[in-house]
Amino acid sequence: MNKPNRHKNHILETESNKFYSNCLPNEWFADKPDHDYGIDYITHISVNGQVTGLNFSVQLKSKEKESNKQHVSISIKQSTLGLFNTKLEPVLLVAYVQEDKEAYWYWYNDLNLDLTKIKKMVRINIPRANKLSQIDWNVVTKYVQDIFSIKTLIDGIRALEYTELSNTEVLAWRNYYAGKYEDASFYFKSLLKEKQKNQVVILEGLAHSQYMSFNYKDALQTINKCIENAGTENHYLTKACILAEDGVVTRSKGKLIEAKNIFYQYLLEGNDNEIGHYNFANTLKSLGDLEEAVKQYKLCLQINPNNAQAWKNLGSIYYDLHNHEEEIVCYDKALKINPNLPQALFSKGVTLSHIYKKHTEGLSLMLKSNEYEEEMMNGFPIGYFWIAYTYEKLDKIDESLRYIDKGLSIDPENLFMLDFKTNLLAFNFDKNDKLKNIATAFFEYRLELDNHFKSLYYFIKAKEIHDENTILELLKKYTAIVKFADLVTFTKCELKLPDLLKFLLHYDKYLTLRQTYPLSRYLNHLISSNHSISSEFYEIMDLIFAKSFSDAIEEYYKAGNMKLIGEAILNGLSVLPNAIFELIPNEEYTQDEAVAIMAHTYLEYPNIAVREFGIQIGLITGNFGLEKVDSADILSDSWYEEFRENTLIYINRKLKLLNEE
Repeated sequence: MNKPNRHKNHILETESNKFYSNCLPNEWFADKPDHDYGIDYITHISVNGQVTGLNFSVQLKSKEKESNKQHVSISIKQSTLGLFNTKLEPVLLVAYVQEDKEAYWYWYNDLNLDLTKIKKMVRINIPRANKLSQIDWNVVTKYVQDIFSIKTLIDGIRALEYTELSNTEVLAWRNYYAGKYEDASFYFKSLLKEKQKNQVVILEGLAHSQYMSFNYKDALQTINKCIENAGTENHYLTKACILAEDGVVTRSKGKLIEAKNIFYQYLLEGNDNEIGHYNFANTLKSLGDLEEAVKQYKLCLQINPNNAQAWKNLGSIYYDLHNHEEEIVCYDKALKINPNLPQALFSKGVTLSHIYKKHTEGLSLMLKSNEYEEEMMNGFPIGYFWIAYTYEKLDKIDESLRYIDKGLSIDPENLFMLDFKTNLLAFNFDKNDKLKNIATAFFEYRLELDNHFKSLYYFIKAKEIHDENTILELLKKYTAIVKFADLVTFTKCELKLPDLLKFLLHYDKYLTLRQTYPLSRYLNHLISSNHSISSEFYEIMDLIFAKSFSDAIEEYYKAGNMKLIGEAILNGLSVLPNAIFELIPNEEYTQDEAVAIMAHTYLEYPNIAVREFGIQIGLITGNFGLEKVDSADILSDSWYEEFRENTLIYINRKLKLLNEE
């Protein structure tokens, strides 16, 4: 019976694996990763039976023969090289040639490839002089130490002699290399108590462990001790990185400025390296100096064009600068280097949806990024807003609600997300009973949380509250605009409270207006020696002004047409004469007093409307960056004359001096 033959590729693979394993020092060991995405082995370096924590990755290629006498050629996918680029540890490329019974090696880190210019595959030539059977593993150990030192900014890693380290020191560094920073901190602190001779390098390790654990306060104290003891350039660079990260998290401009100054001095002294430019750029971006940040990111990318995060961050700045074509180019370069970089996937998705209105494509990228790194959203809950926003644009309201709730579960008082949910429910609560119940509960929650005026408006709408007494009580509870006026006041002025409720939609902006332009500015137009002015009148006038201002802002959001905005203000102010019924008290006046009141009010009252119109149109023009217009072009003579006529009519109806005909 014929026995099955093993495929020659399997034989070649087995042979190459055995050869590599046999070349390793006896104390070293190589693990196969759970998933082979371009890494065949993770090789761990041991010294005197102690696992140091130092390691390097290996890609092992094999071929039957190689005709070239100078080198061995291998081909690697661009996406695999991108994976190599994300690793802290160096990557050793090994090519086994069956005919030679030999393997050849080269460090990927020394190739200086620009992954943004590689399409799908790259051919790499490994010198035949680099025989794996003749490699000096002590040199390999030093090389790995150098790479770890460069990437972590810890000078002392280069000089560590593992044969002289105590067990605790080995444990500290092993945990540090493995990313177990809290455990590493524990061992480093123990070593400091023991007064080890390598105090500075131990302090370096502790500072970086604290930094990587987001314990910025302690990290800063520790790196300051390093500076007191030695004060190398890398110590100052590390301090600047800590200050920058802490400044971003705590929104401390002072720390960001201090970090900026250290980065600037570091680079000024000739330290032209990738890490310096990259972190300087991040700091400048946080300080709002976008143009200079662009320069620093570009300098970083000149040194290392394979820094995917730098490409992504540069793209984010172009977003802020409204240069969206360059922004997308940067994201695409980041994703060419690392196709699974969550931040680049997400940022590109946001821009495709928000700027280019490609909602389906944008959503796909955002959800893909979430699959790769769910933890990203815990530190970036506003990301859930962008997913919710895109679902809303696709008219998937339930999904939009689900994602905005995810964001609010992490950051429940984020006003940006709270306002989005308010608007989402405001425009959709009438679609079905489920949404109406969700909306009512949420509007009530916002009233309790932050007295949100727009939520009060939509709460009244969603609950279908029509009773004016109930509406008035809600206004008195949640706003300061009505305290003394009652329904009798509104009836006297021939005003319906529900008709004025839209003032709530932009009442927050109106309050800002009134801080600058208080109602007291109109006292000279109102004060009369013949009567006092009630608080109720000021409340009615305030409500009319707030309603006209809110209507104007609503008109701005519809079309941004200044003429229509102005007309909205004038339409709101046209009911101001109604308030005369409250302005002039119900008292007995002599003929002369009544004539004096009529004359004063008729002359001065229209001036209030004209001045208020000017204030509102000017503020809206300035706040929304609209082109300035001449108020006279909107406030026509006919409107003014009609307003004066109505003023006279309401004065006369109150004082009954003239025949109404």
